[in-house]
Amino acid sequence: MKEFLTRTLSALLLVALIVGLTLLPPLPFIFSLALILSLAGWEMGKLLGGRGLFPWLGAFNLFALILGLFFHSPLETSTCIVALTGFMLLFTTRRENLGQFSSNISSALLPPFFLAFPLFHLYLIWERGISFLYFLIILISIADTAAYIFGSRFGKHKIFPTASPKKSWEGFLAALVFAEITGIAGGIILKFPHGWLVGLLTALAGQLSDPMESLFKRAAGVKDSSHLIPGHGGILDRIDSYILAAPVFYYFIHWLSL
Repeated sequence: MKEFLTRTLSALLLVALIVGLTLLPPLPFIFSLALILSLAGWEMGKLLGGRGLFPWLGAFNLFALILGLFFHSPLETSTCIVALTGFMLLFTTRRENLGQFSSNISSALLPPFFLAFPLFHLYLIWERGISFLYFLIILISIADTAAYIFGSRFGKHKIFPTASPKKSWEGFLAALVFAEITGIAGGIILKFPHGWLVGLLTALAGQLSDPMESLFKRAAGVKDSSHLIPGHGGILDRIDSYILAAPVFYYFIHWLSL
């Protein structure tokens, strides 16, 4: 009961936070988004085995790259990120910790380039209209919930046994069906055609994105990316579906000129 109340309270606070963020002007919104995603970068840096300042450097690099995308200077920002990380490695790597070199450089460089570019599409979707961002969040939430419920009840055929042992084809198909229904409803409410297609393909991307992120946790031997959100794990656990879903959603509504 206590765990249920904790999860419910955390979920309500997350919803309030998301709604509050979407009502901000562009600059405060992108700063807030970058800050939240930088925490996910720190989590990924820890999963990759980085020690000392390097997971925090990954978080800083992610924050900087998102701002670089916002200010239309991704190449310049990326070059500075690589240079800063290289200097840090040169000054901190010693013979006794040389074996940690690969983990440290991965924790500093992989999070920004793995997360910033795809998740910046959340800002691009918000820029097109708050209703589209809400629609994406609702779509992914319904798809994930359907996958969990039907997978737990009927799941017998595992789809990604190494990455996500509990995910099944039954839950996967349920996610797509409910996402398509949600897409149709969203298309009617927001008055755009092909809602079923956007819903189906976005959910497909989200269902593939989730286990992709889970591989990092499996390799690190942990269940959650962190414990930053009581009852829900870490930031990375909550945004993993959007790594692929956000770009797919954005480009389809962009190509369809919605």
